[in-house]
Amino acid sequence: MRDAPGTMKSRWKAIWLLVLALKAFGLKEGASVPSVGLQCLFLLPSWVMNCSWTARDVDATYVLSYQSLRLHPGVIRRAQGRRGQNWLAVARTQLILGDEYSVWLEADHAAGVEASEKLNFSLEEIVKPPAPELDPVVVSSSGAMVRWNNTYWSEEFTHHSVVCQLRYKAPKDAVWTQLEVDHVTQEGHELEDLEPFTLYEVQARCIPEDGQGFWSEWSSPRTFRAPEAAPFGQVDVWREVHLLENSGPTRHLLWKALDREAARGDILNYTVVFWDRNKTVVGSLVCLCYSVPIPASASYAQVSASNSAGKNQPSALTLEQTDLPGPREVRVLSAQSLVLNVTWMFRRNPGGFQPKQYVVEWREQISWKLQDWICEPVDSRSALLRGGFRPKEPYLVFVYAVYVQGSSSSAPVQAYVQEGAPSAGPRAVRDQSVSSTVSLISWEEIPLANQHGHLTHYTIYLKPSTSGSPKGYGPIGAGERSYKLEALVPGSSYQLWMTGSTSAGEGPPTPVHKFHTPGARWQVYLAALLSVGILLLLAIVVGFLKRAWLLSFFRKVLPLWCWQRVPDPGHSLVAIKMDPQGEALAKDTSHLSTSAKPPEEPEILKITELAPPQTISPSRAAFSGYEKHFLPTPEELQRLTKKGEERLPLL
Repeated sequence: MRDAPGTMKSRWKAIWLLVLALKAFGLKEGASVPSVGLQCLFLLPSWVMNCSWTARDVDATYVLSYQSLRLHPGVIRRAQGRRGQNWLAVARTQLILGDEYSVWLEADHAAGVEASEKLNFSLEEIVKPPAPELDPVVVSSSGAMVRWNNTYWSEEFTHHSVVCQLRYKAPKDAVWTQLEVDHVTQEGHELEDLEPFTLYEVQARCIPEDGQGFWSEWSSPRTFRAPEAAPFGQVDVWREVHLLENSGPTRHLLWKALDREAARGDILNYTVVFWDRNKTVVGSLVCLCYSVPIPASASYAQVSASNSAGKNQPSALTLEQTDLPGPREVRVLSAQSLVLNVTWMFRRNPGGFQPKQYVVEWREQISWKLQDWICEPVDSRSALLRGGFRPKEPYLVFVYAVYVQGSSSSAPVQAYVQEGAPSAGPRAVRDQSVSSTVSLISWEEIPLANQHGHLTHYTIYLKPSTSGSPKGYGPIGAGERSYKLEALVPGSSYQLWMTGSTSAGEGPPTPVHKFHTPGARWQVYLAALLSVGILLLLAIVVGFLKRAWLLSFFRKVLPLWCWQRVPDPGHSLVAIKMDPQGEALAKDTSHLSTSAKPPEEPEILKITELAPPQTISPSRAAFSGYEKHFLPTPEELQRLTKKGEERLPLL
């Protein structure tokens, strides 16, 4: 049945009025429905429906509209948010569990009002369970048992159950290891294949078993440590030689604590064993330490670590020194972040012994304290040292080639991770005049503690004491200890100071040293002194070569008493003063020996033996000019006394 023409006309008029009304309210004719990413969740245990969207216009006002589709289909409720807000929450009192709802979003902004597409759902389909609670993890030798519960869900949704996922990781791991629902035992899951004695954290999340709804948030993490295992790998062993002043060198065996991954448990002790060259045990001990003295007769050592699960393979070290080739051409350069880069060369001996590994050792140069060491494989020719170095402090780096027979060291190399300018100048600056225009300046090296870097050169500054600006002499090599200043003015005074420099800059000057150049007469005096010395030297040489001729000549020219070796006691006043009778006797016998003639026939004399005269104690000798040169000895005086006694009876 067709409508009357008047009726059709009235209907088109009504439609036209509706379009005008829509235009009046600001809706665009023919505009497409925009997508704003609307999403709604029914959150437990708050029982709130939370709807969020992707905000397109921060200046727009959003209105959330929702309508019951089953119980109250004609009622549309709205919730308006603040300007720029991108979420709205609908309270539990405005919702009915078991009902279905249609939800859409209207945006009111300057361009007009736009409505999003509608979402139709029941509350059970958008439910988000609360996060589960994890029980303490139970660790055993087989693994780690993880259990959890979701008490609130079990009480409110007895007819629905949830299934859960697990994820775990170690702190060093960047990615979680996740176990899906199909691989998780929901009553409690045991984690296996864990790294021994490693700290882990584990979390769980759940979703309704029928798959409707959303995943819960991840639970709060539970932390646990995997069970122990026997230590893995070997202990890093080295030796140190201490040089003592009062005794000989002492040796110590050193080793490093195993890291967590290698220890795989709490290390309880270390076992150390020493052998001599005949493989006889000369010492052993068990301790929780990292250094022990080495017996004097020990040539080999080994160290092993133990925990509650077992012991690792022992590390062996030969304690002897060897003459086999060692590393050469060692160079040490500073790198970024206070790191030293060490390189070396090694020439293999074809057909000979080859090293097992290299050991790079570094010490504080001032205190000679060993800082650390690292081991490098035999094919390596470089190493990075990260030893907590301090800027401006000198270190010594050694590279050892470790053989089965022993170790061979390179020459030490001084190194700085960061250089600075010296904090002091050279010590003991002295001058020595070479001539009136030349002076030799000498000094001692800057103390090692004040160098703060590799010395590159020295600089001498010279200034006349009267006036003028200082003049610099240099650069002077860092290994030099003297420098000759030339073209100086004779008889002038000068002021001098020095500085030392490194690659970081020039250090402070030394205290001013004053000196004076000699005048021109000084050369004449020096020449005269040298001439006299040369003449004296020639005279001594000639006298030594012609000593026989000179002695003969002096005996002819000089008086007898000057060269006579033994003086004539008859001319000595000493004997006369000591024995007056002997003096008279000497005169009488002298007269008889010179004037009397021997008789033709000897007369017979009757000799009466007289009593021996009293021995007169010799008086203190009187000295004269003659005796100053030659004094008779006591033996000669006794002989003279005896001769006088023998001559007395002849009278």
